[in-house]
Amino acid sequence: MAEHGGHRRRRRALFEVTLGEGWEEARLLELALFEAIPRGDVYPLAQRLLERFGSLSAVSAAPEEELLRERGVGEKTARVLRDAPALLEEMRARAREAREAVARREAAPSGDGRPSLPPRPVLRTPEDAGLFLLPYFTEHREEALYILALDGDYTFLGIRLAGLGGEESVRVDMENLVRMSEAMGARYIIAAHNHPSGIALPSAADEQATLAFRDALREAGITLLDHIVTSTDDFVSLRENGFLP
Repeated sequence: MAEHGGHRRRRRALFEVTLGEGWEEARLLELALFEAIPRGDVYPLAQRLLERFGSLSAVSAAPEEELLRERGVGEKTARVLRDAPALLEEMRARAREAREAVARREAAPSGDGRPSLPPRPVLRTPEDAGLFLLPYFTEHREEALYILALDGDYTFLGIRLAGLGGEESVRVDMENLVRMSEAMGARYIIAAHNHPSGIALPSAADEQATLAFRDALREAGITLLDHIVTSTDDFVSLRENGFLP
């Protein structure tokens, strides 16, 4: 039960960051189903509905009696499914409003009349780092590698694009990666790259690259804290998966 609760929090947080752009329809429908079914894994239901009706818009347009024939769909769930597109748009609007409110606060002048500087984020967990990094990859249709620098208290110092590649690989100049890390004054580095295929599953090559990053940075007295692999709607931490201590 706790595992599904954590999954739901993460999906909602990812939606707030990405607004659902590039998400597969099953993930969007899953998010809508959260509003009708308070507990449990609803992703299989979302997949079954799409297999039966063909698209999210077709699910929404389906007669209520047809939806009720699907196992796991009651009257409340059927109403939510028919309202799913509008519900998702409402969620996008709320996320945009929250972003704009933050931007206004950050732009507001301080007591001396000068614009106040927003506090630098503290990124202590893979979840914090993944959500922070995901927007950097939204415009990339090829693999890209970013390195994110933290001080000894895990406070954000800076981020740099360290490599670009094709659809399945990225070339990295290790000496340049170390130079950029030193220039940012990093105590810790989090590396992150995307999988344009849409699957945030670390490959054997990703694991080899992680070890190469770790060893190169170690010689400069910098610790590789994590390597995060992103997709359009998810991310995976190699540290969280036990590959890095």
